[in-house]
Amino acid sequence: MKSKQKSLLSLTLLYTVGNLSSKVMSFVLVFFTTFYLTKEDVGEFDLILITISLLSPFITLQLTDAALRWLLDNHSKANSTKVFSTISVILFISLIIFLIGIGLYSYYFPIKYIVLLYVLLFFQSFNMFFQQCIRGFGKNTMYVATGLINTFIYVGLAILSLVVFKLKVDGLLYANIIATLITSIIIFVSGKLYKFWDINSITFEFGKNLLKYSTPLIPNSLSWWAISSANRYIILFYLGAAANGIFAIAYKLPTILLMFVNIFYLAWQEKAIINYDREDRDEYYSVVFEKYVRLLFSLSILIVAGNKILLSFIVSKEFFDAWQYTPLLLLSIVFSSMAGFYGTGYLSAKKTSGAFISSVFGGLATVGLSFLLIPKFGLYGASIAICIGYLVLLVIRIAHMKEIFKIDFPIKTFTMFMILFSIVSLLNYGNIYVLMFNILLTVLVLSFFNKDDLKILKSRVSSQLKKHN
Repeated sequence: MKSKQKSLLSLTLLYTVGNLSSKVMSFVLVFFTTFYLTKEDVGEFDLILITISLLSPFITLQLTDAALRWLLDNHSKANSTKVFSTISVILFISLIIFLIGIGLYSYYFPIKYIVLLYVLLFFQSFNMFFQQCIRGFGKNTMYVATGLINTFIYVGLAILSLVVFKLKVDGLLYANIIATLITSIIIFVSGKLYKFWDINSITFEFGKNLLKYSTPLIPNSLSWWAISSANRYIILFYLGAAANGIFAIAYKLPTILLMFVNIFYLAWQEKAIINYDREDRDEYYSVVFEKYVRLLFSLSILIVAGNKILLSFIVSKEFFDAWQYTPLLLLSIVFSSMAGFYGTGYLSAKKTSGAFISSVFGGLATVGLSFLLIPKFGLYGASIAICIGYLVLLVIRIAHMKEIFKIDFPIKTFTMFMILFSIVSLLNYGNIYVLMFNILLTVLVLSFFNKDDLKILKSRVSSQLKKHN
């Protein structure tokens, strides 16, 4: 048990290095976008990214997840070649079909940024596939390094396009395309993925098996999209592009938590799959989940405590009102992250169709509540809808996962941190002295609640550093 936890921590620390650096650069970009773009521009660019995330599952057919699953199972040259070659061909055919479809649609109903949108989708699809391949091959350091390269190129070009060339939304899209293209080439060459291309290894039957695994993940992905993003269109309809820009910035601080979630999920996804057939699986999963809940709430509470002060430094005045919606959006990410932990069970057991049901109900709850709450409560209504949608998703998955594995839900830990989260959120409405007190109190209380875990983390980080010295 201890060796597995140590292995998970080591992998998590590796992903942390890359993701922390990436997110720091991304927050630098937030500063520039709020000062060089209007609320309408920010809202427009956010909708473009949301649309790309909507279209992506249809284009990739979620074969990126299939690639990771099959490569982790079998590292042999024959299997790797079969997986890489088959998915490459299916992905290319899918992109050609999409090109024809979107071309015909835009002929009758012109779409702004249509060319840039397709080019970005094309490169992003292969980039995601290449990334999952090198993860499947165990090249996690390369995975982290190329993620860093992508971020530095994108942020650098984006700032250049905003400050020097005044290209606004077009410039952000150009920067994204160039960064994704360069990163894809680096992964393909450095990862020697070309060695796994062999047209003779492609079989129709194997393609069917991959699609049988991946296609049930499409509605699941869309339902996650519906929970997190669909209400952006509803906000646009009822409140306008400027409100959507405010909401997009309100999501920026919660992405700090999302960054750590993604770091952990990348490491946990591999460990959950590898350890799924172990006898002590349920005990291991339960221990990790309890620590995960502690981490989620601790980070979210810290972010809420510094929310108002931090936003005053990194965004312009016209975006400052975004602080009001951050606590609810953070809580929604806590719920979604817990649901995501349970969701690894579907991948591990290769029962991906089960993920569909919970995600659909979560998506329906969010969209339905958005139509009811946004006209009446504005962006608060949008935040509440997302939070409840993820809560519905979590509750259904807890019930459904009992058929696959048994995780002891840490109800005492959850309740304790929910109370603390609520108190810290309410103190956000005080003056500057209350805000400073809130930050100090939060740090002290969290240090006390997590003292044992902090000691273990300090010890393990120190041992890792000694090994490298």
